[in-house]
Amino acid sequence: MHNLNPLSYTPETAENEIRSSVVATVHFVAHTVVEGGGNHWDIFLQTAPRKSIRLEIVPGAYPGRVGFLGRLDIIRHPYGITRHSNKTVSIPAQPGHTVGQFLDAIVRADNHRYEFTQSGRGCGGWVRDQFYLFVQCGLIPPGWEAEFEATINVFWVKNQSRGPWPLTYGTYLRTRNNGRKGKQKKKKKR
Repeated sequence: MHNLNPLSYTPETAENEIRSSVVATVHFVAHTVVEGGGNHWDIFLQTAPRKSIRLEIVPGAYPGRVGFLGRLDIIRHPYGITRHSNKTVSIPAQPGHTVGQFLDAIVRADNHRYEFTQSGRGCGGWVRDQFYLFVQCGLIPPGWEAEFEATINVFWVKNQSRGPWPLTYGTYLRTRNNGRKGKQKKKKKR
């Protein structure tokens, strides 16, 4: 499973077109209401008035140690942003950056290898981490942190707050010790 590629392009034949599209606006979206409360969060990279690429981390088909390993769906859409948002924070992208540069930042940080909780939660924590990664990499401007935090830490239904909601985090696979080091032989002192 070491060679599992968690990036999934839809349509697969459009990978190069998707990666070369220039991002105009980044939308952080409380997309759907999750059973038991809270929201499922996505990122929409708007590339034209009626085009976007959705970055959606979802539990995949392969079990991890606790929950299922994440799959990053990269989906081309014929609209700028979903109409089925419960709440959105829209931030202008720094000029000239492509979808590929956003994806490369995620992969370089090893944020694409992610395991959800046993109950299948963790997308909100993942989306929050990508927001700060995009700021750090200069893909979106700083100065949006307060608005973003005030939005992502709330349960939203049809743009109405249902109160504070704690983010759930899964586990980045990079934080695990992947190899057994064993004991090193100590040299005897003479």
